Amino acid sequence: MQNTEHIERLRQAMNAHGIAAIVIPTDDPHSSEYVCDRFKAREHFSGFTGSAGTLAVTADKAALWTDSRYFLQAEMQLEGSGIELMKMGVDTTPTLNKWICANVTKGQTVAIPAELFSISMMSSLKTALRDYAIDGESDIIGESWADRPPMPCTKAFVHEEKYAGETAAAKIARLKTFYPSDCALIISALDEIAWLFNIRGNDVEYNPVTYSYAIITPEESLLFIDSKKLTAEVEAHCEQNGIKVQEYDDFERHINGMSGMKVLMDKDHTNAHIFDTAAKNNRVFFMQSPVSKMKAAKNETQIAGTRLAMEKDGAALVRFWMWLENALATGDNVTEISAAEKLHDFRAELPDFAGESFSTIAGYGAHGAIVHYSATAETDTEIKYGSLLLVDSGAQFPHGTTDITRTFALGNVPDIARRDFTLVLKGHIALASAVFPAGTAGYNLDTLAKQYLWKYGLDYGHGTGHGVGHFLCVHEGPQNISPRTNSAPFIPGMITSDEPGYYKAGEYGIRHENLTLVVRKDIKGSEKQFLGFEVLTLCPFDVNGMDIALLTTEEKTWLNNYHNTVLRRLSPMLNNEEQAWLANKCRHI
Repeated sequence: MQNTEHIERLRQAMNAHGIAAIVIPTDDPHSSEYVCDRFKAREHFSGFTGSAGTLAVTADKAALWTDSRYFLQAEMQLEGSGIELMKMGVDTTPTLNKWICANVTKGQTVAIPAELFSISMMSSLKTALRDYAIDGESDIIGESWADRPPMPCTKAFVHEEKYAGETAAAKIARLKTFYPSDCALIISALDEIAWLFNIRGNDVEYNPVTYSYAIITPEESLLFIDSKKLTAEVEAHCEQNGIKVQEYDDFERHINGMSGMKVLMDKDHTNAHIFDTAAKNNRVFFMQSPVSKMKAAKNETQIAGTRLAMEKDGAALVRFWMWLENALATGDNVTEISAAEKLHDFRAELPDFAGESFSTIAGYGAHGAIVHYSATAETDTEIKYGSLLLVDSGAQFPHGTTDITRTFALGNVPDIARRDFTLVLKGHIALASAVFPAGTAGYNLDTLAKQYLWKYGLDYGHGTGHGVGHFLCVHEGPQNISPRTNSAPFIPGMITSDEPGYYKAGEYGIRHENLTLVVRKDIKGSEKQFLGFEVLTLCPFDVNGMDIALLTTEEKTWLNNYHNTVLRRLSPMLNNEEQAWLANKCRHI
């Protein structure tokens, strides 16, 4: 995808403002991972559609930084654009800061849109680029994007207490116990606002959120949202929970009117423009948003709802897998796109289905090695016997969010693929079986999932686990499992993915993903509290892809027990034919 004309318009606007370079991230003003069309500036100017990346443009050069999940995708999408791919995590790749220093003369101006960068990122960039003038306010993006989409305006709706398990008023009261009572807390993360106020929306594809801001003061709880999104039900809900509604566009004006207050904000999830505005007449203090930790620990109502969502989702996956096998056996033409559409159709038949939690990844053969592959009309490949099919997908229900990856071995696959399939599975089981002391963070457990791959000189570049929201974003913090240091400890009630993988470029990709619940472990004689994981996801692993000889007795027992649970929990939702098919997939090894 070549967007040279878009970059040329960008450069014209830069020249008009005396800008030597501009940095364009993926983010919107709310530090969202996934953004609405209006804020897909990096995609508009580069043509790269991945969910993570940063574009830098000068008068005669351009470069895009992204991580290993998107290397292959970015190479294809940037071809012919004149934009150089910068592979993050590779030793020879210069950092964004070093690249700018090498391509921009000291003293010149670099545009870093303050609305699109968190306070911490802006501070880091300003420190690294202290020899340059920084322009954070000129609207270079808006001026050069003629057909820029408007802000979304979907109707907001109430997330009922029967799903949330707690009223918004109770959450707000609990929130205020986490910080001094004389402070005002500014919240800009969309999922945090949605969770706190028990309000959802459809402004961002796959994420049931609505563009809004919130300020919690000692006296009032303010929600800044476009009034055209409100229904009578939402208005009544806000009134009942003591939430005062104001216009989204009045947020900055309100901040400007604040004076002499102690203001709290999360420097990693609040944009630099908000900080600059609030700091003019107030004392600003930084803290990790308490909402992040509060929503990460699911209550009993949410946990029960998630278990129900897993049963529904598991039934849809069984029907999809059955359909796939029958279609291939009868010689039907099945492609990556048609498979993803069929999986969506099976989910759409489920009661309370509210949409996918992200765009389904269906990668056959070599496409499976592209970690976040997205099939297009140009790349859509026929699925047939003889290789692996990786399907990463998820669903939204008002009672829970799902995210699952299964790798299917179609027919006779090479022995090396079956070996790699099994090594990844061994790591998955090791992590799922982990028992660890309270206070443990995700980076302490990452090696459990990788140890068997490492013995064969293999590895993968993405994280091993991420937090998952409750009828919210499929990726949430503060916890994760990766090599990167993250001090956020696991606490009971957190839902986290377990998804090691391996990707053989040009041949196949493998990933095994379940969602897990952090639970307390009662160990006889233990001198401290220990935790572990309860597996929530319900779907068999493909026994046909395994090299059984590589599995230990303990691993076989774990797998057989898991398959027993899958068969027991899903059978009541299936007809006789589906039950018989599932029983075969859950056969003991």
